[in-house]
Amino acid sequence: MPTERSQIIVTGASGFIGQALTRQLAAAGERVLAIDRHAYPSRDVASRVVDVAAAGALLAHVEEGATIYHLAASADVAASVRDPRHDLTHTFAALFEVLEAARQRRCRVVFPSTASVFDPGESLPLAERAFPRPTSPYGAAKLAAEAYCYAYHRSYGVDVRVARLFSVYGVGMRRFAIHDLIRKIQHNPAELEVLGDGQQVRDYLYVDDAVRGLVTVASHGAAGEDYNVASGEPVRLIDLARAIATLMGAPAIRLMPTGQTFPGDTPRWYADMSKVRALGFEPTIPLEEGLRRTIAWMQQSAPAVAKL
Repeated sequence: MPTERSQIIVTGASGFIGQALTRQLAAAGERVLAIDRHAYPSRDVASRVVDVAAAGALLAHVEEGATIYHLAASADVAASVRDPRHDLTHTFAALFEVLEAARQRRCRVVFPSTASVFDPGESLPLAERAFPRPTSPYGAAKLAAEAYCYAYHRSYGVDVRVARLFSVYGVGMRRFAIHDLIRKIQHNPAELEVLGDGQQVRDYLYVDDAVRGLVTVASHGAAGEDYNVASGEPVRLIDLARAIATLMGAPAIRLMPTGQTFPGDTPRWYADMSKVRALGFEPTIPLEEGLRRTIAWMQQSAPAVAKL
């Protein structure tokens, strides 16, 4: 008789990346349990409403030898500056509870961290061993969580793998720069405010590729190691804005940098992809194609009336 597949848990399964990951795992025939503080939006996958940050709350749902993709976290740099305690609880404390469950049930944990852990002064592209010095409570909570991942691996032998995501975008996103730029252009295709001086550099990865990166790290990565999961392609914000406007039929839009940003923002980052490429991961969706898909989805889901 064939043996039953091991349990796979996705925490934060109702979020942007969490939903995409849960769908892909379920479509591949995996036995997935979706966990979130909010109800999972589909009955096609087994789910539980659980506050992962509550002491011991996750343990009752975890089987021996499960794989846990831990996506439950706060993901808002500006909000973390306004309310740092929220990130302490929902990013760091939640990861601690996942590690405790993994230690007791002998699980594998894939922890999606962030490029925000790095010192903004580091040379680019950012390799995994670039110096960490976060600029926001969000980045600090992620860095503290990374440290606990390595400590649990070395102290208890827990199989923890860190997948350091850069700027993920795509169908299903409800905020962040690309979402906001599209919405602004929908409302006013004549002119567009761009945060800061427009020279900020980011590394954008379409959500389907991000999910494949997480699965690659889970399947082919090594315990106790960290991997940058990104495109490896630097993109200036001003160029991103122009590309989105062109795809939306407004190539002559007037771009207006605000000259102002927000506390905790990082001016420039893109990834050295050598380590994760050695596992066989390669992004497959170019930025232009990813933007087309995202724009089409947003226009269909919430069309806006342009200003006259």
